[in-house]
Amino acid sequence: MHAIVRAAWISAAVIVAVLALGAGADRLTASSRVCMACHEMRPKVAAWETAAHTTVGCPACHEDPRPWYRFPVTLAVRGTMLARDVRAHFSSDNPDMEANDATSDIPDSRCLACHDPAREVTMRFGILIDHQEHADRNESCVSCHLWTAHPDPDAERPLLFMQQCFTCHGHSETAKAPGTCDVCHPPSFEQRPESHQPKTWQADHGQAALTDRQPCAMCHAETFCTDCHGLEMPHPEDWPDGEKSHGPVAQSDPQVCRSCHTDSLAFCEMCHHEGYDIKQGPWVAQHPSSVSERGASRCFDCHGALYCVYCHASRGVTEEPDSN
Repeated sequence: MHAIVRAAWISAAVIVAVLALGAGADRLTASSRVCMACHEMRPKVAAWETAAHTTVGCPACHEDPRPWYRFPVTLAVRGTMLARDVRAHFSSDNPDMEANDATSDIPDSRCLACHDPAREVTMRFGILIDHQEHADRNESCVSCHLWTAHPDPDAERPLLFMQQCFTCHGHSETAKAPGTCDVCHPPSFEQRPESHQPKTWQADHGQAALTDRQPCAMCHAETFCTDCHGLEMPHPEDWPDGEKSHGPVAQSDPQVCRSCHTDSLAFCEMCHHEGYDIKQGPWVAQHPSSVSERGASRCFDCHGALYCVYCHASRGVTEEPDSN
């Protein structure tokens, strides 16, 4: 009897130890720190840390749910995924794991494990949307909620989500779901994004527009840019040397250039005058040494002879001659 009791206690202790080790291994391998061990995954983890799902672990979305007692299967699956990612890391066929779509393998069943498709939409971002209608029509949660778990940390959140809306919605009649702003936004909604609030936005918006014009196009028509700038923006490909290149535009109306290039004189001189050093002041103070070293012939590629005479020989000229 003592041997039987001892064997039973030993068996129970082994089972408890195995379960404890399994539970510990389960928690350990489910931690986001494990994902961060691969440097390719760190941007995704950093994005997840700014999302609304920070209390939801990675396996909740990226694994099929399993009961606790199937942890050996869970550990085997995670080991397989780890081996897959290690192979991808060292493979020349797939050197950039960051390009993989983090939502491409998320089925709706994992979202519906926590969320009701008939739930009412919150008004946090000031939107009017029939959630059930979209859920029935799109048949995919990530068709709208692409950035829910891994948003771009550097992007303005409402505009980021709105970009996903514009996959179907838009002002153009060719859009899948054309309409005006008030279809989705109530009258009380502040349409001016947070990034547009600073007084410096008008001067600073150019770089944002060059980086990604889609957020701009969600509110502004193409003519919005041309009406303000007075010419096609961004500059066309033949802007340096074409029939409608920057030269004639700058000559006919220099103010068009100065609206963006506030220090327009220095901006032009950086390209048009070889050897120009902005630290030494304007080109007019630097050009004598250039003429002495290289000769004056290169000046006449752009300037006519009278352009030099205007300063060097004439005292009665009151108007600057045409540069050509």
